[in-house]
Formats: sequence, structure tokens, C-alpha cells
Amino acid sequence: MSYLSTIDSLYRVVLLMGLILSAILLYNNLVLYRRKLTDSLSLMLLSVTIMCLFEIVWEVCDGHLELSVFSYIGACGYAISFLLFGAMFNYFFLEQFEMKPRSRWQINLFYVMPIAMFALLCLTTPWTRLLFWVDQNGILQEMILFSTLFYGILMAYLLGALLPAFYYAFIARHKNPLRAKMAESMIVFGIMGPAFFVLQMVVLGDSNSDYLALSPACILALVYLSTNVNTHLLMDTQAKVEAVEADLRIAARIQLNALPSPAPEFEGHPEIHLRASMNTAREVGGDFYDYFAIGDDKLCFVIADVSGKGTPAALFMMTVKTMIRDYALTKGSTSEIFNEVNQRLCENNKEGMFATAWIGILDTRTKILQYTNAGHNYPLILRDGASCERLKKKHGLFLGGLDDTIYGQSEMQLGKGDRLLLYTDGVTEAHNPEGKLYGLERLAGVLDETPSESGEDVLVHIIKDVSAFSNGSPQFDDMTMMLLTMAGEGR
Repeated sequence: MSYLSTIDSLYRVVLLMGLILSAILLYNNLVLYRRKLTDSLSLMLLSVTIMCLFEIVWEVCDGHLELSVFSYIGACGYAISFLLFGAMFNYFFLEQFEMKPRSRWQINLFYVMPIAMFALLCLTTPWTRLLFWVDQNGILQEMILFSTLFYGILMAYLLGALLPAFYYAFIARHKNPLRAKMAESMIVFGIMGPAFFVLQMVVLGDSNSDYLALSPACILALVYLSTNVNTHLLMDTQAKVEAVEADLRIAARIQLNALPSPAPEFEGHPEIHLRASMNTAREVGGDFYDYFAIGDDKLCFVIADVSGKGTPAALFMMTVKTMIRDYALTKGSTSEIFNEVNQRLCENNKEGMFATAWIGILDTRTKILQYTNAGHNYPLILRDGASCERLKKKHGLFLGGLDDTIYGQSEMQLGKGDRLLLYTDGVTEAHNPEGKLYGLERLAGVLDETPSESGEDVLVHIIKDVSAFSNGSPQFDDMTMMLLTMAGEGR
């Protein structure tokens, strides 16, 4: 094999490796970094991959007169793809620097028209010979217009992005560290590309050789660029995620501080024991409990479960909680409270959020409990010496559903030893690895088995039983409970 044949074969291997490498970069960009194909960085990598593919066609067919059509196709495809790469390179980094063209006419002027004009010249060049022509040996020759027009447009795109990079790398680097890092990566890319190209000429030929295509050097420099760009963006995203998580932790503390004490003592009423607990599935939750005095002889307590999870549910929860407390201090009955709250929530509820809720007002003198259930889980009542039962009363739809809902109410007499458990569906709908639900019967069984335990111990017992039943399955919903105990012997 002659020296030139060896070099030619080596160059084709370099092109093939470049094609494989660019395809890997594109795959990583789409799969590993989860970018869309329409993203400017993905389009940049796609353009380089197509460019390398066309250059292989050009290289294989060049010098074969019978394949001159494919030489034209390879050369034109290579040149157009390279310009598309330059356009995407320019657009991507101007986007990072917040300098990209925004109007349609600017995009057409800077990106669409130059490439469309060059593509039109490529389509007509077999007849006009303005860009290329194939000589009698089947070798495709580049015309002076190709060199001036192609490299002129390409350099305009590259320099149009590199000039702002120099500004952010050397002048305004302290104003925006992320942009400074992006700019440094671009400058290194701008140095690596020509350096690899010079190395390519030294290894494969001189300045008059046929091995002057830029795709191998461009791909090698692009390995560095795309890796650094994605790394910088990933680090920036991670920093933003950490900032959001920090905000959520603060929000969780604010939410917990907004709840009353889980173990209150009611002055003048030692016979009334109220204990509560809340375990959120996320940093912030949509469940809440509340209790407060109404005058000197009434105690109001509420439990609710807002639709959805996370921050939106937590914000809606705070709204519902505030409304219930405000109306409870001015309205005389539980039904009136929920009627007013429901109408207010329905007035401006474009997001369609709602809350199931249960409210009770206990007369501390007569021990009569007035209550209203707005689509919430049935509470469990444990009478002294009897088995656990459900309070099967629902007095209307959930809050925030229909503005014409009219809520009813019920009353019951509480006596010594009676125990009332309020809970959200995060307790009864906890599931194990087999998909079975914890269920109301098991919850009632725990309540039946702990009649002499303190309120705190009962709630801890329930939480441990739910955890044992779940057997490692993740908690998917908030779990909130309130336990009202009318003190009697052993309580």
C-alpha cells in the first residue's frame, strides 16, 4: 500500500470515528442530560453528526467520475450542515448570554436567509459551477465563491458568539459566574478547533492536500465544549434545586409553626385531653389540624385534607385554615362556618382545588359536641366500655366544590371515657409492598386495643402500626390525626 493510500485510509478512519463520537455526544445529550431534540445544543450536535456523515460520502466518492453526483451531494450536505452547526452554536450561546434575536424577522435575517441562500447555490452548482465543479479526474474542486461565502458566514456565526464570550470571561466575569464559565468553555473551544486542525494537517498532509475538512477537528473540540456546557448547566440546575429544597425546608418549618401544639392543656378543663400528630409525605403538606377556644365555654377543633400535594396544597391549606378560624369566631354553628368558607373558596378557585374537612365545637359545660363533616373520612368514636364505631355522618360536599352547597350538622353527647379519633386518608390508605391498604378496620382495632393508654401513646401506637404494615413502602400521602379524650378512670 502506498503512502497516499495509507493516509487516505487513515483519514477515513478518522472521519468514521468522528461520526461515531458525534453520535455518542448527541445520544448523551438526549438521554443522559434529558435535552429535547429541538434544543439548540441538540441541534448543534445533530448538525455535526450529519456533517460528518456527508463528509464521509464526499471522501469516498471523490476521485470517481462515475460517482460525481454523490460527490456534489456529500460536499453540499457537508457545507450546509456545517453552517447549520455554526448557526446553532451562535444561537445557543447568545441564548445563554440573553442576547439571542427575539423577533421573527431577526431570526430570518441572521439564520434562515444566509443558509437558505447558500443551500440554493449548492442546488444549482452542478450547472453554474459557482461553488464546486468536478474535473475530468472526478475530483471535486472548490471555487473561490465557496471559500469566501462559506467561511465568511461560518466565521460570522462563530465570532458573533465568541465576542460576547470574551466580554463575560474577562470583563464581566464577576457579574455572572455561570456565564463566565460558559464563556471560558467557548474560548477554549475556539482555541482547540484550530489546534486540532493544524495537527490534522501536520499528520495527514500539507496546506495543499485534500485533507482540509474541518469536521474531525470540530468534533474533537466539541467533545470538550458539550461536556463542559452540560456540566455547567447541570451544576446550575443542581444549585437551583438545592435552593428550592432549602426554601421548602423553611416552608415546612413555617407550616409546622403555624399549627398549634400537638399536646395542649386547656386551663380550667382538665377533663378534656386533645392530642395531635402530622407526618407529611413531602417537605410541605396539604393536611392540617387546628383547635381554639370560642368564648369561655366552647372549644373548636378541625381536621382537613387538601387536594394535591406539595407547595400548592400547602398554600391552599393555609387559606382554608385561616378562613375556618376567622368564621368560627363569628358564626354560631359548624354548618354556618362551612357554608361561609365554602362560598369564599368557590369565588376564586381557578385551579379547582378543594379540601375535605371535619369541624367540631364542644360545649365544655354540657359536653355536647356539634359537628359538620364536609366530605371527610368518618371519625371513630370509642365509648367507654364499648367497641369502636364510625360516625357515619356527612353533611355536604368537600369545601371549594360547589358554591350552592348547604351544609348540615349533627350533635352528640360525650361522657367520661369517650374517645374520638379524627384522621386523614393518608392513614387508612397507607399500603404495603403487596398493594394492600391499611384500612379502617385495622385502625379501629388499634383504638380498641389501647383503651387505657394516654392520647400520645395511642397516636404513637398507630404510627408504628402503620409503619410496620407498610413494611418499607414509601409514604405517598400526609398522615394527620387528632385524638379527643374525655378523661375518665385510667385515662
